[in-house]
Amino acid sequence: MWTAIRAFLWVYALIALVVIAALAFAWRFVAPPPPREVVVATAAPGGAYHAAAEAWARLLAREGITLRLRPTAGSIENLRLLSADPPEVDIALVQGGVGGEAEYPGLESLGAVFYEPLWVFVRGRQADLRVAELRGLRIAIGPEGSGTRALALRLLAANRIGPDDAVLLPLAGMAAAEALVEGRADAAVFVSARPTAAITHLLRVPEVTLVDFGPRADAYVAAFPYLTRVVLPAGAIDLAEDLPSENVVMVAPMAEVVAHAAIHPQIVALLMEAFTETHRGRQLFAPAGRFPSADPTDWPLNADAARYLRHGPGFLKRYLPFWVAVWIERMWVLIIPLLTIAIPLSRIAPPLWRWQIDRKVYRWYRHVKRLETALKEARTEEERHRALAELDALQERVGRVRVPLTHAQPLYQLRSHIALVRDGALR
Repeated sequence: MWTAIRAFLWVYALIALVVIAALAFAWRFVAPPPPREVVVATAAPGGAYHAAAEAWARLLAREGITLRLRPTAGSIENLRLLSADPPEVDIALVQGGVGGEAEYPGLESLGAVFYEPLWVFVRGRQADLRVAELRGLRIAIGPEGSGTRALALRLLAANRIGPDDAVLLPLAGMAAAEALVEGRADAAVFVSARPTAAITHLLRVPEVTLVDFGPRADAYVAAFPYLTRVVLPAGAIDLAEDLPSENVVMVAPMAEVVAHAAIHPQIVALLMEAFTETHRGRQLFAPAGRFPSADPTDWPLNADAARYLRHGPGFLKRYLPFWVAVWIERMWVLIIPLLTIAIPLSRIAPPLWRWQIDRKVYRWYRHVKRLETALKEARTEEERHRALAELDALQERVGRVRVPLTHAQPLYQLRSHIALVRDGALR
């Protein structure tokens, strides 16, 4: 019995060492677990970026992931934080058109999540005002680092209005609205996915008009591919007050989520679920199902985000809790080589175990063969008696060999072969 046990331990200990070595090698390729905290650069609290990030934070919290919001001045500062070395944030909300791969390399897009229309308000002018007519006026275009300012400067430049051709005020939000109402500004530019308090306030002021881009919207879209023609329906802000009183054609970039290239793929999958749950419904400027979207984006689309947008969540994440799915996906790199090695080894182990036991018997045959040859070639009686004595000693030693009953046949064959050699020598 102990012979079988020792053989079993020897064989399976060897197999265990092979498996452990393979797992140790494969462990080098196992992806690290996803971080428990993700930092997102938003914009000022109260805006659409901050509100969207708060919604994502609530969804990620269900899976034990903390999404920490970092308020900023806007898209330009968000990109600066994201492209720092090392990155100061993991993801950032960025207004379409304010940057791209050429200016900020090494970043990836996780898709667009909503439209951000350009709201241009002017005092005492017609709604179909051309942007070129703002030359020489005082225009509130937002502070440095904001996406509003970046877009406003591009549109003004397209209408041949440079910094020296107008007074550009670094005002935003309610400060810009109050300056316009009080006459300290002639126009104010906002980029917002939803009507803010400042925008709603201006829509109610009779002396202030929301510019309708009308027939020129398509021209702006052609000149700036990141813009889309959208329509603010009459009464969409307030049906009772009929705000606005007519449809207003506007142009809008998309709010895009940008990440550094080293972002964990499991975090990407979880964020995509949050984007889908938060933004797939009907929006003021988009039908249901329009977002999240892979087109257009200013940076290459992250591979995991692209896969999610095409196929939805993976099989494991669709049916298993997040952390269970994460563990299984991380362990695939171990499970596959383990199975690759374990299946052949499981077939080799039983024959190897049998060989370990049988070799206790078969190793004696070389002595039997040697003594048989010695008996045949003995020239003197003394040589013959010496060979017979060795054969008797061999027979005694073989008689002490113990093997399991399942392997007794080779042992008894050995004993009979020793007796056969002895009988042949005595004839």
